[in-house]
Amino acid sequence: MIGVRVLGISCGSKLTGKLKPGAPIGGNTEVLVKEALIGAEEVGAEVEFIRLLDLDIRPCIHCEECLWTRKGPEFCVIKDDAPFLYDRIMECDGLILGAPVYSKRIPGYLEVFHDRALGPKADVAFLMEMKKAGGVDRTGQPVRIDERAFKRRVGGLITNGGSITPAWLAFDLAMLNLFMFSMQIQIVDQVRFIGVGQWGHVVLNEKWLERARQLGRNVAEALKKPPEEVKWMGEPGVCPVCHCDLISITGEGNVVECPVCGITGKLKVENNKIIVDFPEEERKRSVLTIEGKREHWFELAENLKIAMQRPGRDQLPQKLEKYMGYAESLIYKLWLKRKM
Repeated sequence: MIGVRVLGISCGSKLTGKLKPGAPIGGNTEVLVKEALIGAEEVGAEVEFIRLLDLDIRPCIHCEECLWTRKGPEFCVIKDDAPFLYDRIMECDGLILGAPVYSKRIPGYLEVFHDRALGPKADVAFLMEMKKAGGVDRTGQPVRIDERAFKRRVGGLITNGGSITPAWLAFDLAMLNLFMFSMQIQIVDQVRFIGVGQWGHVVLNEKWLERARQLGRNVAEALKKPPEEVKWMGEPGVCPVCHCDLISITGEGNVVECPVCGITGKLKVENNKIIVDFPEEERKRSVLTIEGKREHWFELAENLKIAMQRPGRDQLPQKLEKYMGYAESLIYKLWLKRKM
């Protein structure tokens, strides 16, 4: 597999290697991601590792004219490392993403990068529609289309936490799926390690290390096959598309929804087990599919038309004036001034 690149991103603490009694050595996520890369390398992939906490990535400030979208990441008004990481992701064929779990969820700094550089900016379906429209967005503004966004990619997800109760890791894999889906990365495996407990302790469990290596092998092996031949290689979940175990009650009889994919199915009891039957037509409109993302594109386009015709738009500045500076204390303003 010459030229096939697998990128591993760790969203956990740095592996320091300190061995003094009581000193933190960190790096459970880093170890697991690197084990996965070792597995990918075993089957012929070129590998690269990035530690997210090494990078300076600041939040999107939602400026009126997004130069990232209009001209490219390097033109963004925020000068930090986000364009670098975006570029490394665009260059990879496989992406392995690892994160620790803090209070049921992944670290916030991963979400900061997602909001800044991915999401709609890297949404393959959105980019397809803008390309078809001649390189303009829904408002007719010109955009830069990064052709690398259309490259086929596969991925794997890894999380770990100290709790031995799965409920304390409830939203981890779901959130990592949301990080990947806009780029149309085909997730072939995902794994959650529970009960890790202490810094560096993953190295004391060979089964955990081997499972991480297998995930890496699965990602690299998937790159050898045509997309239509690639099958899910991880543990089955409730949802047949994202393989997560979250469901939402819709309030419509026995109909439930996968909150990750946005598809609906019906609860059933078979052999004293509760299962969910997701029909094929629903699976095709999952947000993990191009069709599901296109559905969202047209939904937003329709809502934009409604918003542009909303009565009172000309009065927006006057109506918003009362909220400008409201309840912003002197202490708060002095603190902000001190930081300038």
